[in-house]
Amino acid sequence: MEVPDGTRAGYPAVESDGPGIDVPIVPKRAHVWVNLTEYRSKQQVLEYPGLILGWRRGVKGWEAHVIWTSPLTDGSGRITAHLAWIGAHQLRPV
Repeated sequence: MEVPDGTRAGYPAVESDGPGIDVPIVPKRAHVWVNLTEYRSKQQVLEYPGLILGWRRGVKGWEAHVIWTSPLTDGSGRITAHLAWIGAHQLRPV
């Protein structure tokens, strides 16, 4: 079904409709430091390099889809990659 211009599902658009969601200002740099302190020990700040892949509005605010790396805990010196939705408050621009 084709919807006429200036309407939403056949109803006229009005000023009070507004946009569906507020879109955050996209950071100029997608590279960030991911702070995992709230997930781990409160004694040491754990920040790892990451890359923002996208944004969404979560229950507690904006979240970024981030991929980041961290060292394995087996002492081998190898690293592993993680992919998750992280709260914007846990990210810091590089």
